[in-house]
Amino acid sequence: MKTPTVLIAAVLYACYCTGQSNVVYYGTHSNAIGLAFADTNLSTSAQEAIAADLRICLSEWGKATQFRLGADDPAFVAHLYNPKLTPHYPETLDFPDDVVSSGATGLALHIPKKLSDAYTNAFAFAAANSNAVAAAYEFVAFVSSTNFPGISSNALPNYIMFKKALPDANAESNAIVNLAPQIMSDLCDQTYYPPSILGFTYSSDGPAATNLWMQVPESSPSAGGGQRLGQCHGSLA
Repeated sequence: MKTPTVLIAAVLYACYCTGQSNVVYYGTHSNAIGLAFADTNLSTSAQEAIAADLRICLSEWGKATQFRLGADDPAFVAHLYNPKLTPHYPETLDFPDDVVSSGATGLALHIPKKLSDAYTNAFAFAAANSNAVAAAYEFVAFVSSTNFPGISSNALPNYIMFKKALPDANAESNAIVNLAPQIMSDLCDQTYYPPSILGFTYSSDGPAATNLWMQVPESSPSAGGGQRLGQCHGSLA
């Protein structure tokens, strides 16, 4: 993907920070649960930003999440169960699922320090690369909109690239234009969702020696009906 997308982290944060700031919602009925951070030194603003990103992750994928009492570790009293890995996170990180007792508030989702540290690093990355991050969010917003199917075949090379690039940019662009009807049909069968701030990574895959990639959650029709949630990747550089 070559053209910019979505809102800057701060804008997304504002969009998903409604009601209580340290609460996330899961399940088909949007059940609320608070957060308990293992790192007690986290600032209030960092906690709220992490909560906002968790709500993004749970907004679609989290509909399949169930609350289950009991846990193997005595430090926890329950867990949030989802049969599928979150498409928002890289493989090196697990979405939090352990639940602890939390005094007067009842129960809370435990946020381990490893995860909050990853978020802290991601926020620093977003601050240092604010234009690229804002472009990524704007891109997802556009391809998710009703305007995207209406773009011309000649404009399509601005939005996609082949996994195995052709010898030069002109050859790739021409191939994309020629295959535009098939490509658009495939793309329009899918729904794209806002990515997590943790979904950015650098890779040698792509047109340059080093490329910034974004992990984009998407759903597409499954063979048995309904939607299959997964992920695709977009190159920003």
